[in-house]
Amino acid sequence: MIAPRQAASVLLAACVLLLGGCATRGPLLEPSSRAVELDATPFFPQARYECGPAALATMLGASRVAVTPEELEKRVYLPGRRGSLQIEMQAAPRAYARLSYRIAPELAAIVAELDAGRPVLVLHNYGLPFWPRWHYAVVVGHDGNKDRLILRSGKTRRQVLSARNFMRAWDNGGRWALVVLQPGELPTAPDKRRYLESAAAFEGVASAQDAWRSFDAAARQWPEDPVAWIGRGTASYRSGALPRAIEDYRAALRLDATQVAARNNLAVALLEAGCVAEARRQIEQIDTTALAERMRTEVLDTRRQIESRPADAGTPAAACGGATQ
Repeated sequence: MIAPRQAASVLLAACVLLLGGCATRGPLLEPSSRAVELDATPFFPQARYECGPAALATMLGASRVAVTPEELEKRVYLPGRRGSLQIEMQAAPRAYARLSYRIAPELAAIVAELDAGRPVLVLHNYGLPFWPRWHYAVVVGHDGNKDRLILRSGKTRRQVLSARNFMRAWDNGGRWALVVLQPGELPTAPDKRRYLESAAAFEGVASAQDAWRSFDAAARQWPEDPVAWIGRGTASYRSGALPRAIEDYRAALRLDATQVAARNNLAVALLEAGCVAEARRQIEQIDTTALAERMRTEVLDTRRQIESRPADAGTPAAACGGATQ
């Protein structure tokens, strides 16, 4: 089967971001009739240099995952660097049946997630672009009327920062921010490419059911996107739901008949369902000459499996469908 997959900022760009954060003197948050603070968000005071595990435990706890910073240290903390890399912080939630999703690098995106009840993990730089002092914190509230944000940060359960001071540190840190999602949950304003990339990375370690929920949410949100249907089909196949997998792959091909992964995986699912003739018809439509080596190997392997079955073996053709080109 073909799965649906796939360190420092430039000094000048960082300086531009830093200056940009100071360009205006008006309030940065829109005045609001209500302030939002997610009081139930857990708090884990950080040990020295270990803001990453503490912040991540806070995020996972808010998503109903009981885990401590000590448990997360081995996943995200690098003693030699005295800190945690963003790539590890983004990958770790998958081990706890959660997706991590990078939100848009805008203050409005943070506010929208808070309004939806989700805290936001951010990376701040309290130093300078050329002499950084990195720090992970969790935004748990905003108050537009007072132009401030509320965070779980370091050893402080309720840190209040002016929006301007928050943005200065966030700008300097590259505006990196993410939310933790349960399978099937979408962020407030999902970006198709970023969400599908997150779902594909999650699919590699998730249960078939959790992977299906994630891609099902994508297929409902973007029914015109074949990759969402391929992902849902692969999760259906993994769970043993062959009729559903076959229909999902056919849906992808109706949207884009050139999707090699969809056609190959459709042939595999058809073969497993006993539809040998239809599986052969599908795989014979793939021209392997221009394929990348890995894809070509997968397709040729599928073709060999089909050719090893007698031509008259399997389920009668009428029961196997054939609506896909």
